[in-house]
Amino acid sequence: MSKKLSFPKVLLVGRTNVGKSTLFNRLVGDKISIVLEREHVTRDYLSEPVTWDNKTFELVDTGGLSFSRGLDEITQKIQQKVLNLLNDAALILFICDAKHGINQEDRKIAKTLHKTGTPVFVFLNKADNTTAYHENMNDFYALGFKNIFPVSAVHGKGIGDMLDLIVENLPDRKAEEVDEPAHKIVIIGKPNVGKSSLMNELVKQERSIVSDVAGTTREAINQNIFYYSDLLQLTDTAGVRKKARIDDDLEELMVKSSLSATRQADTVILMIDASQGRITDQELKLLFYAYENKKMLLIILNKIDLLDDYNELMLRQSIEENRFIFDKIPQLKTSCITMKNVGKVFAELEKVWTRASQEIDAVELNEMMQAALERKKLFHKTAQLKVHKIIKLPSEIPTFLLLVNMPEHFGQSELGCIENILRENYEFKGCPIKFVLKKKK
Repeated sequence: MSKKLSFPKVLLVGRTNVGKSTLFNRLVGDKISIVLEREHVTRDYLSEPVTWDNKTFELVDTGGLSFSRGLDEITQKIQQKVLNLLNDAALILFICDAKHGINQEDRKIAKTLHKTGTPVFVFLNKADNTTAYHENMNDFYALGFKNIFPVSAVHGKGIGDMLDLIVENLPDRKAEEVDEPAHKIVIIGKPNVGKSSLMNELVKQERSIVSDVAGTTREAINQNIFYYSDLLQLTDTAGVRKKARIDDDLEELMVKSSLSATRQADTVILMIDASQGRITDQELKLLFYAYENKKMLLIILNKIDLLDDYNELMLRQSIEENRFIFDKIPQLKTSCITMKNVGKVFAELEKVWTRASQEIDAVELNEMMQAALERKKLFHKTAQLKVHKIIKLPSEIPTFLLLVNMPEHFGQSELGCIENILRENYEFKGCPIKFVLKKKK
């Protein structure tokens, strides 16, 4: 099993809308965390390694803390996650708003942070507003922390000093080696089809926030789990709706986050609400997106406990209408309420991974391909396209080198024909197939 390094955790903590996610993106150098001028945008924590001055730490962006009474159930769950993370932190970066000054929430958060015993550094964000910063700065010493520094996430002011301070105060210990996941699995689908419920059942803890409210999951959320001796990384994503129905800046960012997580995974679970009795155009688009990006695939038809006879008939018809793609991908019917077949998810994925790594006899492969192309010849205009030799290359997904006479004329249609021949003769259900073309000398 391959290894990767585990680094000390540095937490960004603060009340809502003080700029934690903007700071996170500035420090990691990428727009990973969703940033909008709206409260409670970050709901689940995100983490990324950051290297500065030859030292590496894991930066964690957390949801905004609030100690107000009457918080809804989702916000309460966010709070508890942040409080749990405080116990594992090597450093805490308490982010406050220099522009609007100290408030009661800041005081309550400070009281909680004092109890952790972990080093805390206060950063006054939005300090580019120098007048407000100088007016409010002294008030923040009432929080009881002596280390207070100005920073501007938007303009990059003080970021270098911030990073210097972090690495100077990291614990003096070597990074630990931890296992690299054997597979990175992402769960995608429309909103409210059961992705987060499935994620929680598979990891046996409430890593994703589950609610009947569509759009509860916003960022892509990762969790590692062992399946026998293999370490797997599971990622829950925000639900993806039709572009025409996305009339909100936040949701557009959520969709981008989901598609990015899909590209980074090697295995995709497309989750569909079977009780609706049809495969929607949006679900087909998600399926093709994963298929075209060469991901190993499993389709989960969830909520079968709610599937009546009529919708079951309509669902079968919808799948039949899309046989050209559904025939290539295994399907599993589940219910996250009754737990039907949830325990079979990893077993189905393992079948796909085994198919992807199967050994194929080279002589048999070439004899089969030549015989098939003799029965169904390929042409470009009047010229016959020939595959002189096919070689299976060592790769994580089934990859074949084709030695051909005219590689420039082997387009999507021709390669699709060769792919179908391979699928008819070998078990590649759920596996992508990739071709490398080379002209035979």
